[in-house]
Amino acid sequence: MPERSSAGEGGDYGTITSPAAATSQVDGAGLSVGGGGEWRTRTPHRSIASPTVVGEELWRSPGWLVLRDGTRFAGEFVHSSGGDVPRAVTAEVVFNTAMSGYEEVVSDPSYYGQMVCFTTAQLGNYGVTETDFQSARVWVSAVLAPRYTITVSNFAARRSLAALLETWRVPLFVNFDARRLVRHLRDVGAIPGVLTNEDPDVAFASVQDAVGTEGKNLVDAVSTDSSYTLAPIEHGAPPHRLVVVDYGVKRAMLASLRGPWEITVVNANLGADDLRALGPSAIFLSNGPGDPEALGDKVATIRELLGEIPMTGICLGHQLLGLALGARTYKLKFGHHGSNHPVARLADRSVAITAQNHNYAVDEESLADLAHGVEVTHRNLFDGVVEGMRCDELRLVSVQYHPEAAPGPLEERGFMASQITRLMGLEGGAHA
Repeated sequence: MPERSSAGEGGDYGTITSPAAATSQVDGAGLSVGGGGEWRTRTPHRSIASPTVVGEELWRSPGWLVLRDGTRFAGEFVHSSGGDVPRAVTAEVVFNTAMSGYEEVVSDPSYYGQMVCFTTAQLGNYGVTETDFQSARVWVSAVLAPRYTITVSNFAARRSLAALLETWRVPLFVNFDARRLVRHLRDVGAIPGVLTNEDPDVAFASVQDAVGTEGKNLVDAVSTDSSYTLAPIEHGAPPHRLVVVDYGVKRAMLASLRGPWEITVVNANLGADDLRALGPSAIFLSNGPGDPEALGDKVATIRELLGEIPMTGICLGHQLLGLALGARTYKLKFGHHGSNHPVARLADRSVAITAQNHNYAVDEESLADLAHGVEVTHRNLFDGVVEGMRCDELRLVSVQYHPEAAPGPLEERGFMASQITRLMGLEGGAHA
């Protein structure tokens, strides 16, 4: 299983790390891509403000994306002249409609077990800056894009997207009909596919038995190995503690949760007694990858604490809260992946534009049969999916979207901290 680097103490989230077996970045004398076409030798991008961004020699190699239903897409792998030809990868294929934010997407643990097709016209044009990363590594299985821009036009960039992905041995597949792929996934749903530079007939045979994220516990691979603490943002703050259960939490989410309370981030497998021992004033259940119904042990822990400790959650945490209450979840046809999803706030009939990344949702019909009254508070205006719920009796509130918006609009960024303030019984507690 891959290892995830933990955030440091006191808000030091560390830097992007590299795996021991990774291919190092190749710095060449120019920006060139073999194989002809429109990619020609170019002057290296150099900037006084960013002297570490230099030219790379990049090459194109022909390849195929073959879906489990037999649909095929001819394209090209991008890799350095000194690196290996990209390895074959099998994973569930999804698409993301955000027009920017590829750094945040590739480093989002919620994408573990999936290859992501970006629908934006080009990728790579602003390089990579560590400050935008949401974890210490790349989590996607592969990156698919209509085009890749080899010139990095960003003074703050410290490396290119291609170099970063090659370091983590994550294939970059471009110059294929991305529009046809997205339209196909909208029709048939998210399904497994294989990226390969071998015979597509052989690849098709190999992907026949592949399974997507259904029934898979992917959380244990992305959760922090050890607990760590973030200090309150107010000097002399009251002795309150927010415990964050890390199913794949993002750095921006932790930043948006900061307030007059200490934050302790813990492994997803901590039991109810271990969580009680931390003395939480509230518990936050984070985003994460995979099928919520495959996490029965996590659901049982949450259920044991319902009504005892106030709880909030987003994305996977929202789904797990639903299961703990006795509701059901189901897999969406092609999921919600993007930063432009309109969500209705039902209390005041206002609308928020939200960032989303999930393949599963809470079944609204199953909420009607619960012993405790659960109110649906938010609804997706694209397809009517439940986007938020609350239960005052049990002191819980959750949303399906990513309020921290990484990437995405910032209008909901303070929502969770305001809810935690209310659940803890604090009046006007400051938060980021």
